[in-house]
Amino acid sequence: MITSIQEVTDVLSSLNHRLAKKWLCNDLIKKTIATSYDYWLEDTNIPMTLKEFVLQYLDHAEYLGELFADE
Repeated sequence: MITSIQEVTDVLSSLNHRLAKKWLCNDLIKKTIATSYDYWLEDTNIPMTLKEFVLQYLDHAEYLGELFADE
């Protein structure tokens, strides 16, 4: 399975989170999340929904680098 940018967009759109709204405007962030999610599923075999995965990204944004930063 390959996660699309649109799927990440749909998840981000459904969340009431300040960073989610910011990330909606950044295709690089959405592509990074989609690709990371695919690798997560492939490498770990630990079931997690895309929404749960995105929420983890949002919760740990300060550790993900400048691209994901709040400001």
